[in-house]
Amino acid sequence: MRRILLIELKKGKSTIGRDELTQANNYVDDLLNCGLLDGDPYINAYVVGHRFDSRIGNSRIRKVGDPEKGRIEVITYSQLVRTAQQRLFKLKNELNTRYKGLTDETIVQKVLDEPEQMNLFEATESA
Repeated sequence: MRRILLIELKKGKSTIGRDELTQANNYVDDLLNCGLLDGDPYINAYVVGHRFDSRIGNSRIRKVGDPEKGRIEVITYSQLVRTAQQRLFKLKNELNTRYKGLTDETIVQKVLDEPEQMNLFEATESA
């Protein structure tokens, strides 16, 4: 395991403050030091809420460990949705380019025309 994604969703209309950042930091520390993970993973953690406390200021990203073993970032629900939409829009454009001019029927037929993979269980039963 090389990378772990941890998303902590706070309830609606929540304000993310120092306590929430500390809570996420504790989760990351616990994961890194539990002794149950294979390898030396890097943990990306996001704390997602409605808004963030002004006392957090510019420190909305916190690095964990020395050397750095993880990263915690505070984001709002709207930032999360915008980022997802941007990434999905790029995927939509890529798919439109790849399958330009094809109808649903031709795509289905193209998939159905693909050779089938032999069922391994049938092959061993008949042997």
